[in-house]
Amino acid sequence: MPPRETLEDKLAAIAELERATFSPEVARALQARLGDASNIIIARAAEVMGRSGHEAFIPALIKTFDALIRQPATADKNCTAKEAIVAALGQLDSPEAAPYLRGIRHIQMEPVYGGRADTAANLRAHCAEALARMRYHEAHFAITPLLVDQEPQPRRAAIKSLVHLGGEKSELLLRLKVLTGDDETAVIGECFCGLLELEPDRSLPFVADFLHSDEGSVVEQAALALGGSHLDDAFTLLQAFWERNSDLSLRKSLLLAIALVRSEEAFDYLLTILRDEGRTTAILACEALAIYGSDSKRRERVAAAVAETRDAKITEAFREIFG
Repeated sequence: MPPRETLEDKLAAIAELERATFSPEVARALQARLGDASNIIIARAAEVMGRSGHEAFIPALIKTFDALIRQPATADKNCTAKEAIVAALGQLDSPEAAPYLRGIRHIQMEPVYGGRADTAANLRAHCAEALARMRYHEAHFAITPLLVDQEPQPRRAAIKSLVHLGGEKSELLLRLKVLTGDDETAVIGECFCGLLELEPDRSLPFVADFLHSDEGSVVEQAALALGGSHLDDAFTLLQAFWERNSDLSLRKSLLLAIALVRSEEAFDYLLTILRDEGRTTAILACEALAIYGSDSKRRERVAAAVAETRDAKITEAFREIFG
């Protein structure tokens, strides 16, 4: 009776198959590993299949995925194998939407310290992104429920997927998500960024309205999204908001947002703030200007502005920030 394979033996065998010249025998040996009792081995075999580029593996991967979806959580803890299979199908440009449609709805509750937790959040996220990449004709219908998923990863993936799909349907869904809010304001920030990417002209005033939100964190996200859009009009809006803003807690985020615009006008404005404002604000402006640290000419201009302040604390901060 041959000795029983250990996990290390199986992983070594899969590695050897990956190095081998592709042949029907190698393909069969790899596919046989998809039937292993260990989800680690299944995941590793799927990874090798995905990297191989051979579409012949697609049917076996889908069959294994379907089997794992129907099995108890103990068969694939943390959805390790299912996630690897979804990634492999993506690498192989599988035209089949069915696995992703099953995975995007999958919830897998597993015991954790203090109770139970859903371990399929990343799986749902990856399936949403896969449906968007393949331009599935009903992708919007499949992805929309993830905008209100209990976990943040699928919500973020839904936003990313809608941006990839583009069009008015995606734009309206992102606006609705913003208007209904989210427990994590960073998710709303991603909506702002997505809208400005999808439809800059129409989204600019919509996002700018949230500079007047009662929630400071939402104001920060709106400002950073406007800055990251690199739009000239975004700088005008941020400059006006800076000059009338009285909330000191927002200063750092607003200065960074202005820096993110990356226009010459925005850069000059930050230098003016560095030279003319009080020490605390000047140091914050210096921190925001650090994103230009790799540009030697702009670094020299920052250094010159710092020198003009004749303030030892600002000079010390500049040296620490710029290295």
